Amino acid sequence: MLRNTIFLLIAMCSTLMSSLSFAHYPILTCSVQQADENKVVICEASFSNRAKAPNVIMEVFSDEDEVLASGTTDDQAMYQFPLPESDYFILMDAGPGHVLEISNDEVSNNL
Repeated sequence: MLRNTIFLLIAMCSTLMSSLSFAHYPILTCSVQQADENKVVICEASFSNRAKAPNVIMEVFSDEDEVLASGTTDDQAMYQFPLPESDYFILMDAGPGHVLEISNDEVSNNL
């Protein structure tokens, strides 16, 4: 009985550890850039396992929770929107457990 319990415990721990090794989290890298005469924010969505995140929901909100822009990443996992005039935050929603929010303070300025 004890032997079976120990075996079961080891099997459960192995399963848990292997599933954790496959876990990944969303990454959003954004920068302000000049596009013609306008400033835009360009974001690249990916996961910690280095996979790109195409076709994920992207939303941009003001500090007052007003939607400033929304859409999805393209086939190259890129999303672009006009630079808001005031503070904002970007929400990447790649599905359950894969939601990420970054503020404009986390956006690099490449001007």
